[in-house]
Amino acid sequence: MVLAGAGFAVLPAHPAQAVVGGHNTSTAAAPWTVAINLWRQTDSYPRSGQFCGGTLVTPRKVVTAAHCVVDEAPTDLGAVVGRTDLRRHEGRLRKVTKVWIHPRFGRHLENDVAVLTLDKPMPPQYTPLPLATGADTGLYRPGTGARVHGWGLLDYEDRMANVLQAANLRVLPDRTCQRLNPGGDFDPKMHACANDPVTGAHHAEGDSGGPLVAGGKLIGIVSWLANSDTATPTPGVYTRVAAFSREISRQLR
Repeated sequence: MVLAGAGFAVLPAHPAQAVVGGHNTSTAAAPWTVAINLWRQTDSYPRSGQFCGGTLVTPRKVVTAAHCVVDEAPTDLGAVVGRTDLRRHEGRLRKVTKVWIHPRFGRHLENDVAVLTLDKPMPPQYTPLPLATGADTGLYRPGTGARVHGWGLLDYEDRMANVLQAANLRVLPDRTCQRLNPGGDFDPKMHACANDPVTGAHHAEGDSGGPLVAGGKLIGIVSWLANSDTATPTPGVYTRVAAFSREISRQLR
């Protein structure tokens, strides 16, 4: 599973080990991609203090995973956009002034969604990404193409990415992840599942909270990794944004 927050424990499934089949991309191609960092380490290079990902959904609001920030004070957090390479000083940095965590978030990663409020709006060139809503059922249809972004692990040697990565995935049927995770950790009412059936590409540690995008909308938030079998290379499990769009939207006012 995917972990990134300090002090977090008691989680389902297996730890994320690597991302396979990803490729370099840029924040110019994904201007809404956010590196969440520890504010005091913002100027600590080579990786700018990044420990989780997020998505800019308004100029002052970032959606991420609750498990990324549940143990952090807002004043300890920062958000960076436009910094494709974490070893550089590009892009814009903002302090976090408020953190909303879903009130029913649980340590088994149910309701794994949070919204960060920034101290100042991001400049207009960093275009926010719209949320999927209950009307976007087609974006969760099995076989739908989606893309995940992040700065997480690159390989089995625990090398962290310095440059933003992306991987092209396909949404899996809910029943596939339910079958692979019979303990009930995967709940189709709040989770979505995706992988690359050929390369096995998936998110990894350090990608938590980052975006899964389809149809020009945020459809998922990186949460954890499901079990796999020989027929189904490691599926990533994502908080199903459409299921929480109303609750998230109330935090954007």
